[in-house]
Amino acid sequence: MTATLSTPISSMRTLIPFTGGNWSDVLDNEVFQAIIKSPPSFWGLEYRGFQVSDMTEVDTDDSGNTARSGGTKLKKNDVEKGWDVSERPLILVWVGQEIYLWDGFNRWWKLNDMGEIYAPTWVYQLKEGFDIEDVKEHVQLSANNSARADEHTKRDFINTGLKWAERHNIEDLDKIIEWVNRSEHSWNKRQIDQIASSIYLESETAHVRHIITGSAARKEACEFVGAELTYKKDDEGDVIVENPIVICTKVDDYIKDAFVQHMRKFVKDDKEGQLETTELIGYTKGCDTAEGVREQRQNAKDMFDELDALVVGYATLKMKLNGKVPYKWLGFLPQLYGTECGDGCENKLVD
Repeated sequence: MTATLSTPISSMRTLIPFTGGNWSDVLDNEVFQAIIKSPPSFWGLEYRGFQVSDMTEVDTDDSGNTARSGGTKLKKNDVEKGWDVSERPLILVWVGQEIYLWDGFNRWWKLNDMGEIYAPTWVYQLKEGFDIEDVKEHVQLSANNSARADEHTKRDFINTGLKWAERHNIEDLDKIIEWVNRSEHSWNKRQIDQIASSIYLESETAHVRHIITGSAARKEACEFVGAELTYKKDDEGDVIVENPIVICTKVDDYIKDAFVQHMRKFVKDDKEGQLETTELIGYTKGCDTAEGVREQRQNAKDMFDELDALVVGYATLKMKLNGKVPYKWLGFLPQLYGTECGDGCENKLVD
């Protein structure tokens, strides 16, 4: 018999002592017996049975908790008083000759802190021919959908879906919707479409955020470094070059122009006795892939270095910096959905 993970067995909360490896009273409880006899079925796994497992023989490395980095938090932090019989067993999975903990990390950490080495577990076997990462993510997303767990969030599905799409080079929206529905969840059709669309749009294999104009790029760059967005002019009407210099890396001529701006600023600073490092912020244009973005960024860095090496007189001025560099890259504006920008991503410059 199988059951969905979200099906509540009882609304009653009963704690039964179990310390010292004595789980007999817990196992005899009718509510817990009902749970034990209704193990969930998972895509890619074969159910092998219930047992109180010796966790010293299990790989419990929390890096295996990939679908939700924070894990499922305990609703009540009182395991030392007894096992809540409405809690389902931990999930262990045999992969070849090794057995791993795939769900129940927070409960196991609490048990381990108490000096316990045994825990009630459902044991499964990874089926031959199934991708371990795909199945693990499916299990962990499904396991978050339970009465006692914190509700799994859309971002859990989006972040995990992005990793899955990148591993398999998925750019088909229908396939992404199929992937979302593979795991147990409580989303309605509209929410499923939103999750799938976010995965599709944020996938770095498919889309890049485009910055249309140079003025928009400069405004964003100034916000990142806290600089005033101004265009000051000297007595001759020329724009005064100030940090940061914002560079479009689309074509080499743009990079060369930026280098000339840097040299003019550098020399002017020297004449005014205020020699300082030029700060650069770049942004890409015309790229439709993550690889294209990275190549354009690296080309800009390489060309700046080459131009710098060609200017002998400029190199002489560099000596006046007393060991400092004449310019430095503060980074690039974030443009890759899912990894650099978008919901859940820290808003910062990227290397």
